[in-house]
Amino acid sequence: MVKDTAVGTFLVRASYVAQIPVGDYADRFGFTNHIGGSFAYKTRSNWLFSLGGYYIFGNSVVGKDSLLSGMLNSNNMIIGNGGEQAFVDVSQQGYSLNFTVGKIFPWVAPNPNSGFVFTLGAGFMEHWIRYNAEGDNVPQLLGNYRKGYDRLTNGIFIQEFIGYHYQGSTRLLNFYGGFEFTQGFTGNRRSYDIPTMGVINDTYNDFLFGIKIGWMMPFYKRNQNEYYEY
Repeated sequence: MVKDTAVGTFLVRASYVAQIPVGDYADRFGFTNHIGGSFAYKTRSNWLFSLGGYYIFGNSVVGKDSLLSGMLNSNNMIIGNGGEQAFVDVSQQGYSLNFTVGKIFPWVAPNPNSGFVFTLGAGFMEHWIRYNAEGDNVPQLLGNYRKGYDRLTNGIFIQEFIGYHYQGSTRLLNFYGGFEFTQGFTGNRRSYDIPTMGVINDTYNDFLFGIKIGWMMPFYKRNQNEYYEY
C-alpha cells in the first residue's frame, strides 16, 4: 500500500482534450480536438508545475463552401492543373504551448499524492484553415497563394483546469482528468484574404470548454521503494 507520505515527482504526461468552442471561435470552427503532452514536476507539498505542447485539429470549419466558391468554374467544379476535377478537403489545424501552475488537494484520495487538482496556465496558440487538395494539383492553393486562404490566427491565452489526479504505486496506473477552460485573445495575421477579396483585421475572443483525460509516467527523485510497500 502507499505510505502516508507525499513525494516529489517528475511526470511525463500525454493527454487528449475534446473541446466545444463558444464566442468568436464558434463563428469559425466547430468541435475541436487537442492532443499532446507535457513535462511536469509535483513537489512534496503537492504543487504542480508543467510545460506542454498540443496539436490542434478538427473537421468542422464554418462556411466551407464560401471559402471554396472562388475556385469553382461555371459547372461548380474545382479544376486541377491537368484539367481534371479536383477535390479539396477543408479542416482546422494548429498548435498551442502553455505553462501551468496548480495544486493537488488529497481529498477523497487513496494516498497523499492523489486528489482533486486545480491549475491555472497561460500560453500561445496558433491555428489556421488547412486545405488538402488530392494530388496537390489546385493552382490556387500552391505556394504563397495558400496563405491567402488559410486565415492564420494566433495570440495568447489563459487556461483553467479542475479535475482529479491519481498517482498510484506503479508507473502504469497514473492518470488525470477533468474540465478545461481556455480563453484566447487572438487576431488574424494575414495581410490579404482571397475568399473575401479584402483585408481581415479582426481580433477574436477564442473561448473553448473541454473535457481532458490524460496518462502520466512518474520518475521519482529517489528509489520508489523508499516510499511504497507492496
